[in-house]
Amino acid sequence: MSERREDKTVDHLLGELEAAIMRLMWVTETATVRDIFDRLHANGRVLAYTTVMTVMSRLAGKELLARELSGKTHVYRAALSEEQFLRAVAAKRVQSLINEFGDLAIAQFLTTVNELSPERQRQLERVARGEMP
Repeated sequence: MSERREDKTVDHLLGELEAAIMRLMWVTETATVRDIFDRLHANGRVLAYTTVMTVMSRLAGKELLARELSGKTHVYRAALSEEQFLRAVAAKRVQSLINEFGDLAIAQFLTTVNELSPERQRQLERVARGEMP
């Protein structure tokens, strides 16, 4: 999947501010609300500190961020990598389709895959094994 497609997908799944925060967290080992607030501000995003704090707290509630109390400050880290997040969402969506349509959904997936070129099928097999595309 191209980086641009992943960006659009993350924006669609999380919303603009949550996606911006997660992108920062995915490239940072740990960060405080102040760290993320400052980085967003440096990137031209003028937000209230409490807005960033609320969104990060909600991301922790969604189990996308993990947080620990260090003194009086919460220190956050990404609970999932971007790829793990996208795989988990994709798995939930596929399972939802299977729950709704049963064997018809599985048959349609197979039909669609069988219509792909052999090269594309091999690429998808590598992705399914967790290898880089």
